[in-house]
Amino acid sequence: MAIFNRLDRMVSRACDRQFAVGAIVGCMTASPNGRPQPDISRGEIHLKGIFDQASEYAQIERGPRDGKGNELQTLVTGQQFQFSVDTNRYPAVKGVRQGDMLTLDDARRFEVVSNQPDGMARTVLILVRI
Repeated sequence: MAIFNRLDRMVSRACDRQFAVGAIVGCMTASPNGRPQPDISRGEIHLKGIFDQASEYAQIERGPRDGKGNELQTLVTGQQFQFSVDTNRYPAVKGVRQGDMLTLDDARRFEVVSNQPDGMARTVLILVRI
């Protein structure tokens, strides 16, 4: 095993020990024009990971739209939610799909927008609040 793989695992474990929170992923299935329903073939997935909530600026161009560009940033800010999970410890996170529901220990609910691998040992779930 390469030294960077070992270091990545060590840092991942240390971060999880300090900052991890529990979550349950409710696997869902939906038709194109229908409401999401629980997917009984996949069931629930219990995970522990690092929840991150950061400010995000909307990329909206203000002023004249004449194609010359505008360097002014909008005053509108939103929130970006992420849930980072160690894939070595919880390999079931690879099966999380867009549209699944994630519920944190404090009962906040989110919908999974995407499932992205992050480096070598972690997977990041991009979330939206419901």
